[in-house]
Amino acid sequence: RWLLLFHQIPPKPDYFRVKVWRRLQRIGAVPVKNSVWVLPYSDQAVEDFRWLLQEILEGGGEGSVCRGDFVDGLSDPDIEALFRQARAADYAAIARDAKSLARKAAPADVARLNHRLAEVAAIDYFSALGRRTLEPALARLEAHVQGAEP
Repeated sequence: RWLLLFHQIPPKPDYFRVKVWRRLQRIGAVPVKNSVWVLPYSDQAVEDFRWLLQEILEGGGEGSVCRGDFVDGLSDPDIEALFRQARAADYAAIARDAKSLARKAAPADVARLNHRLAEVAAIDYFSALGRRTLEPALARLEAHVQGAEP
């Protein structure tokens, strides 16, 4: 059901830790403990974690990727909630940006917001709150911008 990445990254250089963290965010992984990240099991998740593990090893770190189920402690619904919370926060950030651009948005701004929405939707494994209201809001913003163009 789950794919886990366990890693230990050298404390220096700082940029490497940030690089790994950003990659984990980009693929939609969520932390369940310090240095333990989880994704729903899929062939794509295996590929993503293996690729990231290789980067960690090349950067002087250590790690493992394994498939498993949680028997005690966290339950499947707990883990699913972690995913939903992470994606809901992503959707909320896009909504805030859209709201701040409402009066002065340019077509490039709307395109960027739609691109971010597509990226988040691609890693929204458990249908987080926010997407259903964000999509029509961005469509309205896009229509407003197109109507404002000369």
